Amino acid sequence: MLRLRRAFKEHTAYAASFVSLIALIGCGDTDDRVVTTQRDENRETDTPNLQPGNTANQPGTPTGTQPGTTPSGEGNPVVGGPLASPDTDGTSTTPPGEEPTGLEPGAFVEDAGEACVVPPLPAFADLQTLTTLPDPFLGLNGERITSKSQWQCRREEIRKLGETFVYGPKPGKPESVTGTVSETSITVNVTNQGQTASFTAAITMPEGATGPVPAVIGYGGSSFQAAINAEGVAFINYPVDSVGDETTRNPKVGAFYTVNPDRQDTGMLLAWAWGVSRMIDVIEASGSAIINPRGVGVHGCSRSGKGAFIAGAFDERVALTIPLESGMSGVAAFRYVVPEGGEVLRNAIEYRPWAGAGYQQFLVLGAPQTDPAALDAQNQASGLLQNRLPIDTHEVIGMIAPRGLLVMGNPSIVNLAPRAEQIAVLAGAEIYSALGVAENLTYTSNTQNGTHCSFRQEYVPALQANLRKFLKGDATATTGTLDPDPRLTGQLGPNVAWETPTLE
Repeated sequence: MLRLRRAFKEHTAYAASFVSLIALIGCGDTDDRVVTTQRDENRETDTPNLQPGNTANQPGTPTGTQPGTTPSGEGNPVVGGPLASPDTDGTSTTPPGEEPTGLEPGAFVEDAGEACVVPPLPAFADLQTLTTLPDPFLGLNGERITSKSQWQCRREEIRKLGETFVYGPKPGKPESVTGTVSETSITVNVTNQGQTASFTAAITMPEGATGPVPAVIGYGGSSFQAAINAEGVAFINYPVDSVGDETTRNPKVGAFYTVNPDRQDTGMLLAWAWGVSRMIDVIEASGSAIINPRGVGVHGCSRSGKGAFIAGAFDERVALTIPLESGMSGVAAFRYVVPEGGEVLRNAIEYRPWAGAGYQQFLVLGAPQTDPAALDAQNQASGLLQNRLPIDTHEVIGMIAPRGLLVMGNPSIVNLAPRAEQIAVLAGAEIYSALGVAENLTYTSNTQNGTHCSFRQEYVPALQANLRKFLKGDATATTGTLDPDPRLTGQLGPNVAWETPTLE
């Protein structure tokens, strides 16, 4: 029976996620409906009806983030049944490499690998120095995976390593999640550990939309919002500070920290990702009346691009992830930020607490801000410590596979570590290729427009194709190109010591 299940998964798992996105053209009500959701509405959603909006290539005047200048310290703020929390030791009931129990291929869940057994994680003192990117196919048991069906549990290992050493823990679904969805906003109400919190995000529906539509959850405004709406996709303007206020620490504040008072060790990026997951909970429970939960993407630029990248990696219900100029703590490989001369690593803790408490082990901190030489020396020392990270961002890219990923970069701002981003994408593309879905990862940084977070017409075709394929179920849309700016020189060969396997 296990062989049959493996065979079934191998031939259908990757197709299933896309079949579920196929939309039937239909009509819906035009009134400003409000759908109230309850947590116990735990059911599969129907295939949605879509009424596409204007699909012209010209998106019009960009809205949201306005072009700015080179970022200071990465970037100025951009304008513009439930699952259990993963155990820290990763113990469960499914043997390593086996399909998680109780989940059918293509199941619509936040973490399909939560039932996997994860071997004990290494202690910091036992981590090895590795100047090249870690082998994403090498399990914690010392064996390389050999089949596509094993990736789900390998992904769970990467998730646990990421939570422990970089981002902090992401709790699962709270005790109670309720809310409302209308054509103008979504409200999320959470109760957990005797605490309650709420947050609301504005929704801009595409013009002429009358039925359930796909949506992009945008971290704040976006210069590409008009282009997204023009594709018949709603834009949900996610106010991240209400979930995790990055200007606070000791204690951190926001809805996440209110209802998870024991998770001060979680950084803002995963706190924000948790907020995305709770919005998807509410959208799913709403019964697809307004937003199609199986057609939800995430997007952001700069610090918001970091957040979108992590949200897509840590929730398997996100159909498309679109980080723009995400820099360090985003797509860029941690190991290569300092050698490139990108953003100083301490910014992930000292400038803003994007990373979790565990990441401080890979930093040398404490120099006064008035002593540039000491700060630089500590940054160089931190760069050496990055080589002890047991994972890097190419594996976080792998956490998104086989789902859609569109990485949009900026080759003109060294603080964004564009070469480190390029290397991470090339290595992440090897994971997509091994899983047989190379066409699901798209990368573009080929632009002469170096203004931070600005609209770029040359990026619109890739954006349109990804929206159509992953959010609207258009199987004819062409994705999967890797188009780095020719000024970038990142290569895969010198930065990996492993070969991509042929997975059965």
